[in-house]
Amino acid sequence: MPDLSDLTKIPARRARLDAEELELIDQARRDGATWPEIAAALGLASRQAAEQRRLRLARAAERELRPLRVQLDSGYGQSVPHLREAAVELHRRIGADRRWDRRFARAALVRETLAAAPDAPAGALFDLTAAVLTDLSGPSAPALPATLRAAVLRLTEALAVATPN
Repeated sequence: MPDLSDLTKIPARRARLDAEELELIDQARRDGATWPEIAAALGLASRQAAEQRRLRLARAAERELRPLRVQLDSGYGQSVPHLREAAVELHRRIGADRRWDRRFARAALVRETLAAAPDAPAGALFDLTAAVLTDLSGPSAPALPATLRAAVLRLTEALAVATPN
């Protein structure tokens, strides 16, 4: 019987490589790289191909985390999954915004806080999203583009619904 143990490790290695590629693409965008530059670095033919690749990687990462989220959120009703979804959406939009880190001093903190949201227990999720919203509404908060403002509003509304009275 052939030894297939090395083959069984391929999916996990591929998932790690995809996660690393997604992070590198997002970091390149935050550092000011254009989509055509990213496409060239990845050996892709167009900026559209690079954007589609990032979207595919992000969706795959989200699908991979879905079972863990469902397990974490069971027993809390629909408000916690809705809050988690709003936090993930804001994080995704921030990751795609190449000027995010230049907008204000707490940009990295907001991004890292939101990065913890997908796996955070429900109680921590409340605290994480409240901290992000405080950072984004404080006196040093930047004027955000419409897409980010809309995502912040959805997070604010989701937190209000999920917070017990």
